[in-house]
Amino acid sequence: MPEFLPKELEEFRADLLDFLIDKVNLSSIELKDACLAKGIYKIPQPIEYGGSDAGPLKLAVCYETVASAGISNISDVIGPAPGILSGANDDIAKNYLYPMLRGDKTGSFAFTESDSSNPTVATWIEGDLRITGKKSYVSSVHNSDFMSVVLNVKHNDNSRPSGQAVLVIDTTTDGVVIGEPFVSLDGSAHSEVTFNDVIVSSNHVVGAIGEGIPRAIGGILKERLEQAAIATGMAIYAMSLVAENLMISHRSGGTLGDLEGVRLRYGEMRINTFATRATLYRAARILEKDQDSINEVTSAKVFCTETSSSIIDSAVQLVGGRGLINGHPLEVIYRKIRSMRLAGGATDVLRLSVSKGALEFDAGIL
Repeated sequence: MPEFLPKELEEFRADLLDFLIDKVNLSSIELKDACLAKGIYKIPQPIEYGGSDAGPLKLAVCYETVASAGISNISDVIGPAPGILSGANDDIAKNYLYPMLRGDKTGSFAFTESDSSNPTVATWIEGDLRITGKKSYVSSVHNSDFMSVVLNVKHNDNSRPSGQAVLVIDTTTDGVVIGEPFVSLDGSAHSEVTFNDVIVSSNHVVGAIGEGIPRAIGGILKERLEQAAIATGMAIYAMSLVAENLMISHRSGGTLGDLEGVRLRYGEMRINTFATRATLYRAARILEKDQDSINEVTSAKVFCTETSSSIIDSAVQLVGGRGLINGHPLEVIYRKIRSMRLAGGATDVLRLSVSKGALEFDAGIL
């Protein structure tokens, strides 16, 4: 749990929060520059790239702390991690990974397919791969320089490797058609991407063909822990806003916090925030020790986003109508938490995944 963090992580969290207190209203560029100067921006990156090679526990602390400070654009504080490009060959590292970590290039992740009749596949053409198919809900691809695409490599015989793979594809490559972006409730933009006989060198395969799904799952696990941590931080931030509001003079003659009904609801919010933090840090510790923790991390993602959503909803109820005015801190996180219950896997889909993992594969612990 948070109170059982190693001393160095407790000190890191305190220092990070102190640093962020007066950074909430900075522009994206100003915030990024300040975090680069402080040495925070590269925390998720390997040591050889100038980072600290932070593990799941430290990253959970980072994401939760930034969100609890009321900063919505977490990536401005904690920059990109290698993610699915970890261990890529020299060609990918030089042209995609290093520029991404420096902030010179941006990437997106293409995984979801909503049209089963048009799956994303690659076929061999001598030493190159020809890609056809369609991906859905590719976030920020219209502003990305490249995509990491999960697809199936096919071949009619055994002369070439086949199987699931991750392939790096430039967004400007001939045959890549990016649909008009559509904007979600939280302001994030997504697009459908169609691949019309796109030719890409086999040097753009990340790792080996056949590693696609394990790589994708590894990336998804990190994303789900990140979402759990951000949701928890948002709940803490909402609690601080509510506490301030409850101390303001009320027309009843005292403060809103004097009312028993309000105290009941506020107490429930505190209890749920306590439970959310406990869930987050237990999942982070499990992932720190064992990468094969998909059920535990998935459970944390579901519980933290759903419970934080309830906490933030109650916060809006207690603060009243002004909490829904465009630009109010609660309005911002209210929209964001609703989207997070879908991003990285919709809640009910993930509940089914947890059940399947436990019942069919004896995965996970209680």
